[in-house]
Amino acid sequence: MGIITKIEQQKNKNRVNIFIDGSFFCGLFTETAFLFGLKVGKVIDENKINEAIRESEQKRAFEKSLDYLSDRLHSKRELTNKLLKKGFDKNSIDGAINKLEEYGYINDSTFAKSYISQNSKYSKAQLKAKLISKGIDRGIIDYNLSEFFNEDSEFELCKQQAVKYLKSKKSGEKNLKQKLTASLARKGFSFDNIKKTIKELFLYDDFE
Repeated sequence: MGIITKIEQQKNKNRVNIFIDGSFFCGLFTETAFLFGLKVGKVIDENKINEAIRESEQKRAFEKSLDYLSDRLHSKRELTNKLLKKGFDKNSIDGAINKLEEYGYINDSTFAKSYISQNSKYSKAQLKAKLISKGIDRGIIDYNLSEFFNEDSEFELCKQQAVKYLKSKKSGEKNLKQKLTASLARKGFSFDNIKKTIKELFLYDDFE
């Protein structure tokens, strides 16, 4: 393919630019260049330099992932989508994700448990929908929701949301029960819990 004529350090001291036959060819992590034995004057073949590029890109995707994870936990899908938007190819992303899972840096079950705990104001149905959108397996979602919720806790949450809603309304407002019912239904609470909540908050009036 050619001869390495120059290896130049980038502003990022962990990376270098590789020049082949006098022209810039690619950027690599310094560690990768060393591991592949790349040095000035070495005759390089296409397969070897491409393998070095793949290795370096996977490492770059891994380090970018760690930057994202330093801010907050991410699901596997969230992290994959962010890396895709940054222009990483699928092979680099898959390699980085596998390494992150191996090290325990990402775990969709741990993510689901943390997400549910931090968003406890939402109903079980809302949380399930949000976690599905983040790519979490339904089995993982159901297990973690069952660990966090029981019938009583879901009812208490429904009642809390109802009280919050009623505080923003005027006493005696027309069709208040129906409006509250619709609001709680949109939040994903079950009909049974809505019915119990309405009866309790309206002094056990008949549910309409």
